[in-house]
Amino acid sequence: MRKSLVSIAILSTLAISSFAFAEDAPAPAAPAAVATPTWTFPSSISLTSDYIWRGQTQTWGKPAVQAGIEADHASGLYLGFWGSNVSSHWLPNANLETDWSVGFRNTFMTDFKYDVGGTYIFYPGGDFSKVPAATGTFDSSKLNSLELYASLGWKWFTIKGGVMPTKFYGWNVNNSGYVGAFPNRPNDGVTGNTSGSGYFMGSASYDVIPGLNVAGEVGREMIANSTGLDWTWYKVGVTKSFDGGWAVNGFFTGTTGSKAYKNYLSFDDLTAPSKSIDKSKVVITLTKSF
Repeated sequence: MRKSLVSIAILSTLAISSFAFAEDAPAPAAPAAVATPTWTFPSSISLTSDYIWRGQTQTWGKPAVQAGIEADHASGLYLGFWGSNVSSHWLPNANLETDWSVGFRNTFMTDFKYDVGGTYIFYPGGDFSKVPAATGTFDSSKLNSLELYASLGWKWFTIKGGVMPTKFYGWNVNNSGYVGAFPNRPNDGVTGNTSGSGYFMGSASYDVIPGLNVAGEVGREMIANSTGLDWTWYKVGVTKSFDGGWAVNGFFTGTTGSKAYKNYLSFDDLTAPSKSIDKSKVVITLTKSF
């Protein structure tokens, strides 16, 4: 009995001492918060069966290799570069397109987002005056263009619009007017300065399940001071994402509203078969993101 009481007394003393030590010891430090990077640099490279821009092929129906990188600041500021091969059949003396962008994007009220910015589209060497004499004689007019844009989105839906303060990819009355530039539509063409051309569009993107996205868009391109050249484009598709940053996208695209782009003749090769620039088709793209 006594031995038990002594044992209890000793154990009680140790427990009290331990409790006092624990009270005096500093609390364990909380895990350090992971700092959000000030800058991130998402990038990607893609192989696509056709470079389609607003329903129109930029590669004369041929495949394209495309790559891009952005510098994204935590504030919402971004700078971007994107490039793709193009066809000189459609874009005079141009084989490469490079897009240089700067803008600001952010979210508000939880589900809303916005994006404002501009893109300078630069085609090294692209100039109507460099079209071979056998296919036509045009004044010097570079393809390079500036497009300003703004968008507003809610969850999975976005509306966007833009305007070009420059000429529309070098188009003017000398190269896209009533001079046979649109062989199937001799009365269609540019009637003045194409500065002020613009577009508006709506798009939706929804994740059906993790890694599987369906998306679609419809838009209208309007060429300033022109007749018969405006068009409406649409596309709908699905993207499947995989581990490691890989993704496969397939979409159907088409246009309505203009017949000027049917059976278009090559700018630099009269022996090349004519091409419907806005032909409806299915496009497949493989992308690796980093």
